[in-house]
Amino acid sequence: MFTILITGGSGGLGRALVSELGNSGYKILNWDLVSPDKLHPNETFQKVDLTSSDELENACKNLKSETSSIRGFIHCAGYGGPYHKITEVSLEEWDKIFSINLRSAFQITKFLLPVFSAQEFGRFVYIASSLSVQGSALSVAYSSSKHGIIGFMKSVAAEWGEKGITSNAVSPGYMETKMGIQEDQVDDHRKKIIEMTPVKKIASPEEIARVVTFLISSESGYINGANWTVDGGITSI
Repeated sequence: MFTILITGGSGGLGRALVSELGNSGYKILNWDLVSPDKLHPNETFQKVDLTSSDELENACKNLKSETSSIRGFIHCAGYGGPYHKITEVSLEEWDKIFSINLRSAFQITKFLLPVFSAQEFGRFVYIASSLSVQGSALSVAYSSSKHGIIGFMKSVAAEWGEKGITSNAVSPGYMETKMGIQEDQVDDHRKKIIEMTPVKKIASPEEIARVVTFLISSESGYINGANWTVDGGITSI
């Protein structure tokens, strides 16, 4: 049974990914700060603080006994911070957002690349955002980090594609998750989202998970360096 490493597997999209992949026969290793309410039968949970580079390095080192079965990495963990203007963003907030959204992806990818290279097979999928292809008022740190993950993904794709390793991103629009619909920070958020989305609906996490599951599979071998926007047409039309 092949193993897929997922960061942020305890959140809304993360649980959909664990379910979709677990039901497809993969073993899931979920690195998150919070344990899920209920583990999938094919899931192993490990508490990892992605803001701590030392803790993440130790977690990677402890993976060595399992690396022979790992075939893919999905960076699903994400943190947006509060909605406010650039002048109100603290350095601490900026660093936290970048450490979770981008730096941790770099650390884990760097560790796995020699493993995947030796196997001549590997799949990297990074969860970006519709804000990775456009800017956003009141979300400068989040949007910047998600633009960064696209550049990182493309660089991995350029360097390692010849080794049988593909690197892609999925940029969801608004989802039915705690992070996706933030009515507590934006008045009438749900109504505004639906009005500006061409398909006039909000995505379920399962819709995004099915796209990621395809990209992590062996059947996606000719897709490399691509950012798949799954946002109902917000950024594409």
